Amino acid sequence: MKLRDSENIWVLASFLGITGLLAALILAVVSKLTEEPIRQAGLRNELSMFKELNLPEFDSVNKTPFSVSGVEYTAALKDGKIVGYIAKSSTRSGYSGQMRALTGLDTDGKILAVQIVEHKETPGLGAAVCERKFQRTVFNLFKPRPSGLPPNAILDQFQGRAAGKNSSWKITKDGGNFAFRTGATVTSRAVVEMVNAAAVNFKTAREHFSKGVEK
Repeated sequence: MKLRDSENIWVLASFLGITGLLAALILAVVSKLTEEPIRQAGLRNELSMFKELNLPEFDSVNKTPFSVSGVEYTAALKDGKIVGYIAKSSTRSGYSGQMRALTGLDTDGKILAVQIVEHKETPGLGAAVCERKFQRTVFNLFKPRPSGLPPNAILDQFQGRAAGKNSSWKITKDGGNFAFRTGATVTSRAVVEMVNAAAVNFKTAREHFSKGVEK
């Protein structure tokens, strides 16, 4: 039996509706099934980055980070006791915009290491301020890659420092105490800004965690 045009439209609409509904259902099921594996993979990746920050040995981190003035703090734990902290800070002041940094701190607030985990800075200039790359030379060509973070003069100058009332957290070009890379002044300023935020807000975060952490 031949269907009229109006009937064809309804049949087609019904078919498309059922197909769309099935597609949506399949996507919802797949999303639900992959949600937890993706979350777990993200946590493992984050924990791996945390372990590169020269913190004392730790076996877990607290469940709920604490945010203050735009900086997110996580406590590193060993047998349930806090042995250090990780600060996540960010800025849009980079030469090419958004940048994110991780700063490892000991329980007294001294900086242990700085790692830039997101940036879009210019290769060879701003990128050199942000990246830690192991360089092969004729002197280490056959040697195994050393453990720990590869050196970066700009990022390593923060190690052992802590924020204080008289600290001048600026690059030397602006009258501060921190070196900068020629040709990457804007990027250097942005890095100091992020690490400064992690340092100056540390005491507030430590007071919060002193009341107990959610494991």
